[in-house]
Amino acid sequence: HDVFFTEHKLNMTAYILTISKNITVDYVSSPEVGFLRSIAPSFNGSKTKLILTFPDSASIDPSTKLSYNSYLKNLTFVKTFASGILVPKSYIWPTGADRYLLPHTSLVLDAHAAGLVVFASGFANDNALSYNYAYDPVAEYLSYLKSTDFSVDGVLSDFPVTAEVAT
Repeated sequence: HDVFFTEHKLNMTAYILTISKNITVDYVSSPEVGFLRSIAPSFNGSKTKLILTFPDSASIDPSTKLSYNSYLKNLTFVKTFASGILVPKSYIWPTGADRYLLPHTSLVLDAHAAGLVVFASGFANDNALSYNYAYDPVAEYLSYLKSTDFSVDGVLSDFPVTAEVAT
């Protein structure tokens, strides 16, 4: 969160660029488009992947004052500075008020068509799962990783052992 660090007179851009000279940085993720756009030229041609993190679609990006929902509608813009997106799993496969899955969205397919990798977040063993998974968190991971319609490129979880079992 570059805005937070800037408010505290710390330069996250300088820190990331300095540390990346000494160690390999695989991923840099941020919910701030302005921050990712500012560092993107420094990582052109490198193995470092820049990932735009989506909090929720109603939130506003503090660096651009645009809603995250607007970025979802313009994934080709996101591709100009990032190689992927990290979204809450509900962006991909929403759950209704009755806790059953609704039809999945086209987000993964749309992002892949734009050349972006997709990571899903919000997985947890102790979270209330959709009834479709019969209280089996591995089944939930598998629905995102090995669906017949789409497959995310990775997951972010508070329970990495469960995620590993699913892969």
